[in-house]
Amino acid sequence: MYNLAWAVVLLPLGGFLFAFLPESPRRAAQVCITFTGAAFALAMVVLLYRVAHVRDNPYQSMVTFWTFDPGTKLLGGFISDFHAQVGVVVDGLSATMMAVVSLVSLLVQVYATGFMRRDDGYTRHFTTIAVATFAMLALVASPNLLELWIFWEVLGACFYLLAGHWWQRDEAARAARRMFLFTRIGDTALLLAIVFLFAKFAANVAQQPAAPGQAVNDPFNFFVLEKEWPAAMAGHVQGSGPRTLIILALLLLLAAVAKSALVPLHGWMRGVFEEAPAPVTALLATVTVPAAGVFLIARTYPLFLAAPHVLTVVALFGALTAVVGAVLALAQHDIRSLLAWSTTSQFGLMFVALGAGASGAAIFQLVAHAWFKGVLILAAGSLVTAYRTTDLREMGGAWQAMRTTSRAALFGAASAAGVVLLAGFWSLSSITAGVLRNEFPNHGHVSGAVQGILVVCVALTVLLGAIYPLRMFFRAALGELPKRRGFQPQRVRELGSRVTGPTAILAVLAAAGGFMGIPGVRASILNFVYSGRPPGTASAAAGLAVTLVLGVLGANLAWALHRGSIRLPDMGRAAAAVAAATRVDAAYDWVVERAVVRPAPLIGRVDTVIERDVLDEVGRGAALAAETARRWQLGRVDAVTVSAFAGAALVAGLIVLGATGHLPGVGATR
Repeated sequence: MYNLAWAVVLLPLGGFLFAFLPESPRRAAQVCITFTGAAFALAMVVLLYRVAHVRDNPYQSMVTFWTFDPGTKLLGGFISDFHAQVGVVVDGLSATMMAVVSLVSLLVQVYATGFMRRDDGYTRHFTTIAVATFAMLALVASPNLLELWIFWEVLGACFYLLAGHWWQRDEAARAARRMFLFTRIGDTALLLAIVFLFAKFAANVAQQPAAPGQAVNDPFNFFVLEKEWPAAMAGHVQGSGPRTLIILALLLLLAAVAKSALVPLHGWMRGVFEEAPAPVTALLATVTVPAAGVFLIARTYPLFLAAPHVLTVVALFGALTAVVGAVLALAQHDIRSLLAWSTTSQFGLMFVALGAGASGAAIFQLVAHAWFKGVLILAAGSLVTAYRTTDLREMGGAWQAMRTTSRAALFGAASAAGVVLLAGFWSLSSITAGVLRNEFPNHGHVSGAVQGILVVCVALTVLLGAIYPLRMFFRAALGELPKRRGFQPQRVRELGSRVTGPTAILAVLAAAGGFMGIPGVRASILNFVYSGRPPGTASAAAGLAVTLVLGVLGANLAWALHRGSIRLPDMGRAAAAVAAATRVDAAYDWVVERAVVRPAPLIGRVDTVIERDVLDEVGRGAALAAETARRWQLGRVDAVTVSAFAGAALVAGLIVLGATGHLPGVGATR
């Protein structure tokens, strides 16, 4: 049954290839959707089979397509140690991610058939999403770090194209470039980690016997390396020790921070939200680029457990990002900027969970976030299209004019706010419980001071995270109709069933999808995604209680803000100060301004000089040579004949000189 995993990965790629056969863009989109739907169906089969066999040993199943085996047993050499494999692995983590990624991609593509129906790049949009889906599925199913890096790069390239879909607009092209350059920091860090890993562990892995069913020991394989981390900590790997693991973990953390847009490498997220189409931002913010960073830490979690001090850094990065994102989201009036900062804050919470030892809670939050953030972004796309503005202060009355969208947005906002029994409530409570419990799977923990910081940051984030999504919903759905000049209320309507259908499905998942993570349940996702080892539920009740209280308090504050009972202070300057203090955009702008923008005219002048003074002279020289060759024709005597006579005369002259003794060393002797 696990052999179906290869089909799950490759089907979206098949959709991309076959989409070029139909001449109609609409048919091309249908091909991509059909293949993605087939991938989701097979992913659910694999997931359900994995759930039914959760106690199997070994816990993971690997399907290998190709193995590079140099065939030499010389130890210590680069080639002899390089046993790379290409395949897919099925365990609780990959099976869950494949199902979530394929489902969200399917719904986003269906939504795009209505949202992008008049777009000039309609076919390009769908084919690029198909490749991005293939890349993310291959990434989460990768059995080793080298294969993960390859599809990590493919995913980044796809979303560079998707973020710059409307490349004719300077702002969109700039946002795509910014995203690409920021994430390249993480790409470089991941590549350095792979090289460092190979240099330190490949020779030792090559000496170990291969796993059952495998021809070689892959030095990049996650499950092979899982046994190397304790050996390195104990000093049993030559040339490696605790510092080696810390350096490797920090490189992987840098890769994840850049990919998941954590502070201070978060500057690209807002631009993409503001300039990319709604389907692109929905797919990006839920299950692709930032999710890849969370997945990287989760997949290499045994390494971080072997270097627990780095887990503290992971948690602190996440806590800072969560609070900054929540504060800035609360200060926004632009609906796209609000959702961008909200996404940054939510991914910060996932890193807090990873750093506190609650890896299962982090993946649960990733899944729940895919539901409620997906519905909020898709609903926001419909609202922006209907109201022809992104300013929440110029929206209102959607509860009557856009009934399906507004009700879906209600479930999404309530779930994001942690309203009891919805998906966000269960996932947020699992993070809160993990921070309160403060216990790693190997029985380590963060220090008491760090735990106190994490508890305060998580509580503040949960409270603020309950205010801004509900405030957004109250303003857009229950507020008064706008009174701006030129606004026509009769034009505010739904965009059609192809847009509202996927939004409604995600709303249902945002409402009911959290029951997969109820603490204490044997089949809970908290027990499923991390090697089947339950994280414990000693603090589950406290986590539920804290999340319930903060969610109710935040919801009441959001309603009071909407009614005008209380007012927020003007946060414009404070938000600008926080944003400026936590961004590296100034450095980015400085580098781009001096390395790209200012030298650009100089490059044009150099090009002009080269074209005028060099290429023109080369051209004139070639023309002169051609003219000389043409004039070489002497009546009926061509160049070959003249050359023959000249050669004969030269030879005759040399013979005469040699015979008379005038040529040194040749001719008569006395």
